[in-house]
Amino acid sequence: MLKNPTGKLFLIIPISIILILLTFLFFAYEVSFVEGKINIKSRMQDVLKSNLIGQDSPELNLSQFSNKILPSHLDLEEKNYKLINFWASWCAPCRAEHKNLLAITKLGHKIIGVNYKDGLIKAENFLQELGDPYYKIGSDKNGEVAIAWGVYGIPETFLISPENKIIEKIAGPITESIYENKLKKYLDP
Repeated sequence: MLKNPTGKLFLIIPISIILILLTFLFFAYEVSFVEGKINIKSRMQDVLKSNLIGQDSPELNLSQFSNKILPSHLDLEEKNYKLINFWASWCAPCRAEHKNLLAITKLGHKIIGVNYKDGLIKAENFLQELGDPYYKIGSDKNGEVAIAWGVYGIPETFLISPENKIIEKIAGPITESIYENKLKKYLDP
């Protein structure tokens, strides 16, 4: 007979949670090592397709973010390819993708940032610590803009055509692999 059945229960629950999380990570991300570097590729973009692909981009009704230039729908109508990146300071994958966003900016590409449900001071500290890759930034404090864009979670990035059509939705962090395989052909013709 068991002397302390609740003790075993408390051991089974954390192990079950860890196994569920590991299973999610196994199916959600592909991890590989390329030239001594870890390469993490999200499989979520294959699952979370956007019904907005091929459609005009939704409005950018954003609030002012610090002293930054506020993006508007006119920015989306510029005759070049644009990236719209939904991010937050509390988002660990946003931190992981940040160096890649800075690299894209250094190549001369404009990224519009949408700060999602974040505290202003924390978001400003995030950009001060890691660098600011954004051409313009707006705040989506209540998440209404993200809903209009069909954002499931962050980070998410949208590639917008010169005709203001959504070409690509990238769910999860932008990696070097995603840039090479999905964005480079548009941004670096």
